Order: sequence, then structure tokens, then C-alpha cells
Amino acid sequence: MQQQERVLVKHSVTGRMLVSSTDGLTYSFDPEGELTLIKIYGVSPAQGTAVVELNSELNVFRFEEPAEGPVIKHWYYVGDNPVRYDADTECLSITVQSEIEYRPDEYWE
Repeated sequence: MQQQERVLVKHSVTGRMLVSSTDGLTYSFDPEGELTLIKIYGVSPAQGTAVVELNSELNVFRFEEPAEGPVIKHWYYVGDNPVRYDADTECLSITVQSEIEYRPDEYWE
């Protein structure tokens, strides 16, 4: 069995799910110096608009789910970095400035 991975974009205040790669979306992570550009493809205009409107209140997560071993969570801090949506290509671009990696199994059993 191969490792699974998923990406989620949530509203940090309400916890509302805005975008999830489990909906068949694809994504990429591209380091750009001290920042990372996350691109999520196949995002609907309604989702893209909601994310851009809430750009200062976003939580972005990446979950690594290995076939053997515990889940590894990555939390990305957006801050005041650019969040853009291109309706023509259905591409959501989120620039993040930091990442915190943690394993839930280290906090509770």
C-alpha cells in the first residue's frame, strides 16, 4: 500500500472546510526562497472566491498518511502573503511563509 496525502484549506475562525484535495483536486508545493507557493488545481469559482475573501483567516494543512506508521500533519502559515484564484484555469495559489510539522501520536495515545 502506498502513502496517501491530502491537503485542506480551512477558515481558521470557524473551522469551515473551504477546499479539500479529497474532492479530486490536484496540488503542488514549490519552495520560493523563504516562502512556499501552494497551487491547488480544479477549484470551483465559488470555492476560490471564498478562499480569497478569507485570505487573512486561513489554515492550510497537509496530511501525510503512510501505509505503515502514524499520520504526519503539516500546518502552513499564510499571514499576509498573496492568495489568488484564477477562474480560467481553476487554480488557487496560496503563498505560505512557515510550516509546523507534528505527529498527533506524540501528543496522545
